[in-house]
Amino acid sequence: MDSPHSQLLFLAAEAQRERDPLAYRCIEQLSARPTDEVDQQAEAAIMTMVGYLWAGGWQPVELHRQGRIGCTSTAASRLVSWAMAADHAGRRSVTLHARWVAQIDSLGLPQTDGRAGWIRRWARDERVDRPRAVAAMVDVVCNLRYLPRLDPIVPAPGASDQPPAAASFAGAAPMGGESNPALERIRNLLAKAESTTFEAEAMAFTAKAQELMTRHAIDAAMVHGRRRSDDLPVAIRLPIDAPYIEPKTVLLQTVAAATRCRTVFLPEVAMSTVVGYPSDLAAVELLFTSLLVQAQTALADAAKRAPAGSRPRSQSFRGAFLAGYTHRIGARLREINDAVYAQVESEQGAAFLPVLRSRSIAVDDFIADRFGTLRSSSVRREYDAAGWTSGTVAADNARLASGLEAAS
Repeated sequence: MDSPHSQLLFLAAEAQRERDPLAYRCIEQLSARPTDEVDQQAEAAIMTMVGYLWAGGWQPVELHRQGRIGCTSTAASRLVSWAMAADHAGRRSVTLHARWVAQIDSLGLPQTDGRAGWIRRWARDERVDRPRAVAAMVDVVCNLRYLPRLDPIVPAPGASDQPPAAASFAGAAPMGGESNPALERIRNLLAKAESTTFEAEAMAFTAKAQELMTRHAIDAAMVHGRRRSDDLPVAIRLPIDAPYIEPKTVLLQTVAAATRCRTVFLPEVAMSTVVGYPSDLAAVELLFTSLLVQAQTALADAAKRAPAGSRPRSQSFRGAFLAGYTHRIGARLREINDAVYAQVESEQGAAFLPVLRSRSIAVDDFIADRFGTLRSSSVRREYDAAGWTSGTVAADNARLASGLEAAS
């Protein structure tokens, strides 16, 4: 049965979630109670929640991000990292999925042996007094306790069911390995697009990257079609960070649609699930990240040139800029795909088209199986004509033909 300390901890978390002043009174009471007893109950509660989240489909990088965006203090955010480190310390890497270990290793979690008392060590490192330490514990419980279950992507510790290995540019080699020449060329082209200060040049590099992605996807589809392999759709989840979550979500959806994938936005955790074939998912992750960087660069440049208080610094301008940018990017990606399809058809015939259609049907079936009936929703948008026009220009600064020639 729960102890009075854990009951008070959960009561405080519930009150904080409801923004009830009762939370502050509970924190005061917990601060006055024996430190070791309260810490022991908090450790048990938080570790149990971490275990539930692993079983509920959460990945290490996702929980780490949730600690950052869901907690109200940096001390509480780092407490989530300590809890993850304490949980991992008791596990043997050989029993875990390689991508799980890779994610843990990439996070730079605190060093701990996982023994009881890690909250006390966290508080010492954070140099927080007792009321602030208790407030952080309550904050973490409030953050983690009400998170939804997610679709499993990477097998959790101890999981018997092994979901299909999802593609991830950062964590796997979905295009055949990190040394894959196509992947390296695409990565290099997008890096050049992100680094240049000239919008026309950036779009030329991006257009060439999309052309290579589409050609690679056609080649991969034909190879797997001939081999009748077990190549199946899989899923990844991508974070959509504030500000301007809605326009960024639409940009991801646009990129995914042009790359033969589909997306499902999860608003309660600000992430999108992307479903497709491994090589296409790699393309989505690469291109979406690059286009965000390019859009932010163009936005920053517009704001830098504008006088203080002028429209390019406003929220409505920036939101409309991203909407206009996304709209034109979608048109440009379709133009690139149509040009590639026409060229491949003239060279090799149209045999690839039925293969791509069958893969599209398989993606739709995957979505229906995992998510059931979905609904579309309109995007709330503050209209700003200047922002929309500026975003369109940023996405359309170079003609497609000359852009491809420049990037070749």
